[in-house]
Amino acid sequence: MSSDEPVGGGSVTVGDALAAEVDTIIQQARAAIEEHALGDAREKIDQGLALAPENLTLLDLAGFVCFFLGDYLSTEAHCRRALALKPDHAYACKGLGLALARLGRVDEGVQSLERAIALAPQWVDSYWDLAVALMEAGRPDEALQVVERGERAVPDEAKRFRGLAQTIRIRGRR
Repeated sequence: MSSDEPVGGGSVTVGDALAAEVDTIIQQARAAIEEHALGDAREKIDQGLALAPENLTLLDLAGFVCFFLGDYLSTEAHCRRALALKPDHAYACKGLGLALARLGRVDEGVQSLERAIALAPQWVDSYWDLAVALMEAGRPDEALQVVERGERAVPDEAKRFRGLAQTIRIRGRR
């Protein structure tokens, strides 16, 4: 049976049934994430990736969950797979950058986070995460420069950025 043949003699095709199953798995994984059940989410995501290994949403969710589980090598792998499918995917660039920084490959991580900023210059998260990665790497002056760039790029978030700058200054004194 090909993916365009009807399932059970009806009008739903194998491809449609697979897409519906993957969509259900994505919804279940998101619900598990909302409940902070990251292990359950990871199981669902793995199940979905077995069915649809090139599904960008599943790869994004996998990178997110693995990062928060502390599995930075898997985060890196999922983000690289996502970028192989969509090289200009800012979310995967950001996730890859964070994973690389946590793996001690800070300069590579910074490059990936800078790419995320270049791809989506109005997206606060990339500036924020780059600043945090630099702060964690003991580079507070660079982190503050990123905060200033973010504040200029997204002035509506100035208050949040100022709070981050305060945190960086406090941690930089230690």
